[in-house]
Amino acid sequence: MPSGHVKVFHPDRSFGFIIAEDGQQVYVPASALTGDTLRSGDEVEFEIGESDDGRPAATEVSVTKAAPSHNPVGRTMAAPPSWDELEERERQRRMARRRRR
Repeated sequence: MPSGHVKVFHPDRSFGFIIAEDGQQVYVPASALTGDTLRSGDEVEFEIGESDDGRPAATEVSVTKAAPSHNPVGRTMAAPPSWDELEERERQRRMARRRRR
């Protein structure tokens, strides 16, 4: 069963899109949901079928890990770099500039 994460889901328009692990974007109709509505950033498992027009579409979509509720967009973000990492990047940038001169 393929998995991926929800790129966007419009409950008022009854459709959305999933980005599969392989990078493929898959259409999701609301009729394919096995539970509640989807949110951006939810990790899901799904089956791939065909929509009415013959394009690939997700079927039997189930949420495996919900997106954080405190994040309004639903995207998970990496922690910001520490000051030491920022100083190291700046040092590397300066060294590269000196080498080019």
